[in-house]
Amino acid sequence: MARPSFRFGALTSRYGERAVLDGLDGEIASGCLTALIGPNGSGKSTLLRVLAGLQPYGGTLTLDGREARSLSRREFGRRVGVVPQQFRTAYPFSVWEVIGMGRLPHRGLFSRLTGEDEERIAAAAERMDVAYLLPRRATELSGGEAQRVLLASVLAQDPQVLLLDEPTSALDPNQAARVFSVLRDLAREGKTVVAAAHDLNAALPFSDAFMALRNGRLTARGPASGLDEETLKGLYGAEFLPYRSERGDVLWRALAE
Repeated sequence: MARPSFRFGALTSRYGERAVLDGLDGEIASGCLTALIGPNGSGKSTLLRVLAGLQPYGGTLTLDGREARSLSRREFGRRVGVVPQQFRTAYPFSVWEVIGMGRLPHRGLFSRLTGEDEERIAAAAERMDVAYLLPRRATELSGGEAQRVLLASVLAQDPQVLLLDEPTSALDPNQAARVFSVLRDLAREGKTVVAAAHDLNAALPFSDAFMALRNGRLTARGPASGLDEETLKGLYGAEFLPYRSERGDVLWRALAE
């Protein structure tokens, strides 16, 4: 059985007076790709920010057995990689430089790249199929290209944990499948991968587990293969019809009322 990477108990988080996470209890396993699902405003992005050490919280949260509050920013930077929904820079960094930013937690801010750094940058670009973009300016990229470059930057960082917020929102279906295939492979390599996803059919065929959030509460969790119509109806307030793809994956179609 995979060991827990994160454990949390009575986990809460607020924006001012508004409670966004309300008493979550659970754990997230290492070596697994976990899909965070739920409607808009359910708390998925906030949970990712809490796990990344970017958002204050109440209750308990441990990463590999250590209380998250005890970890320094540098430790988080080395151990946890974060991919936000969108990435844009106004400064014309090259794609090589953007991917190279993933190496910052492993070296000083003004230190030169080592041979290992350069090898990891090149390998990450190749894995995310953006090597041909390396000489380009980040300001010239399309939304989908920018998203894949950001993913490559996190791969170059080589963290043990990857937290991704809608990582395929700007990608076409083929690119989305390729990205989730890479994420699944990273989980197989022992990484802890957590991805918030609106597109169930992009994420679930590649996921090992799911966690369902609604109104800041954890309403269901389990193996991705165990997700059923009743869980989805309670989560989204709509009927869902399962069907199988030509590859044999279980996919879901929401039925209009």
